[in-house]
Amino acid sequence: MKTLLPPGAQAIGYKALVDKYDLKVVPHHRWSYIVPKGARKVLDDQVPALYLYDIGYALENSHDFEHLAFALKHEGLNLDIINCFFKLVSQDDVANYIRQQPSGKYHRMMWYLYESLTNQILDIPGLVNGSYVNLLDSGDYYTCEPVAKKRQRINDNLLGNITGLCPFVRKTECLQKAEATQLDRVAREIVESYDPRILERASTFLYTHETMSSYEIERERPDKKRLTRFIDLVKKAETTAQLTHETLFQLQGSVVEERFAQYAYRTTQNFVGHVTDWRRQNVDYISPCPEAVIPMMNDLLDSLQRMLESNVHPIVMAAAISFAFVYIHPFDDGNGRLHRFLIHYILHTTRFSPKGMIFPISAVILADMQRYYKVLETFSQPLMECITGYEISDDGILTVEQETTYLYRFVDYTAHAEFLANCIEQTIATDFKKELEYLTRYDAAKQAISQIVDMPDHLLDLFIVLVTQNNGALSSKKRQQHFAMLTDDEVEKMEAVVRDMM
Repeated sequence: MKTLLPPGAQAIGYKALVDKYDLKVVPHHRWSYIVPKGARKVLDDQVPALYLYDIGYALENSHDFEHLAFALKHEGLNLDIINCFFKLVSQDDVANYIRQQPSGKYHRMMWYLYESLTNQILDIPGLVNGSYVNLLDSGDYYTCEPVAKKRQRINDNLLGNITGLCPFVRKTECLQKAEATQLDRVAREIVESYDPRILERASTFLYTHETMSSYEIERERPDKKRLTRFIDLVKKAETTAQLTHETLFQLQGSVVEERFAQYAYRTTQNFVGHVTDWRRQNVDYISPCPEAVIPMMNDLLDSLQRMLESNVHPIVMAAAISFAFVYIHPFDDGNGRLHRFLIHYILHTTRFSPKGMIFPISAVILADMQRYYKVLETFSQPLMECITGYEISDDGILTVEQETTYLYRFVDYTAHAEFLANCIEQTIATDFKKELEYLTRYDAAKQAISQIVDMPDHLLDLFIVLVTQNNGALSSKKRQQHFAMLTDDEVEKMEAVVRDMM
């Protein structure tokens, strides 16, 4: 979509810094402009959204740090842009700006961010009094329990590690609605309203459905042995006490063919692409360089622990951790299935999923793969616009010739969390609830049929299956093969029972 800005619009905040220094970054979720005429306005049909401010917001001094202060005040926190900007300005310039008002809220935030991101200490004495300031506004972002930073009197309430990997999720209307709906309570109430024997059978179906769908997403058809192994793996999501590197190694070995099991993180550069003809392969996504994998996975597990201890909303946590994992792509194979395992692990660990049950999220994904790809592309497409220095050999070996690690550190996972919330809501209304309802109707149908003809249990099941498959009627061929002993009247009454169940 072409961006149509009013005449005379001037970039302010993050956009001004990105344009001035030609920063190679994934765009912020919004750009801001000062317009000479008109009132404040938001163009949220654009990507990124455009925020137009009237002339009263114009900066008296169009200094770089004033643009950064505007961004921190009005646009939220974008560590990717700030990190790249700090690499291009002198330490003295940063210190001089902060000295002008060292106790000011946004000056303190810049001070903490600069020292944390660059690992350089400014020649400014630490503050000795004053209240602490939250780094993230908890009204706009999901946050962790704050860690007090005495020097700048800042509360670091990020979801991750500012010096390593730090995901962001904004409190959008969609996510706040999902919170208010209390999907975990809805699912629990559904489960509690059914007979335990029905729940046990539904659980078996849902685990199998999730497993088959997860493999189909990867365009694979597992044999019975691999299918059983993956079902067992998904069930481990409920019993795995703590996620560690060793746990992930074992899990990876379980989801791939034995000869491709690694039991270690990758040591080569991998990517996602598609072949256009026998000579060329298009690159759709490049993962971090192999040297960055172990540090990023350390940070990922640390972030998970921090979020768990802070009781971050399970959907937010599951989205941030699982999609960060798939973007890191730490293994040569099995990343997609482990990505979905992590979702279930977090939902079970936080007791969001009912005990003994699973939300068949993969089935929802499989039903609308384009929506899933679109969510992945919210990061992969702008990322690939930043990565231009790479080559792929005739043997399919990709070499990246530029520094890219910073691009994966501070990703906004808001769209991913909204997607996951929608998937969970769909599973509760479709696979989850419908399977329980179906099994209840099925048992009632068996009971009603047994009142017509007292047949062996396996014949009752077969009759229902055959009639269901044939749109409510038993075919002449199947009747002759399996139910020749029944009268026309009996078959007619039994078919009517099955039709009522369907």
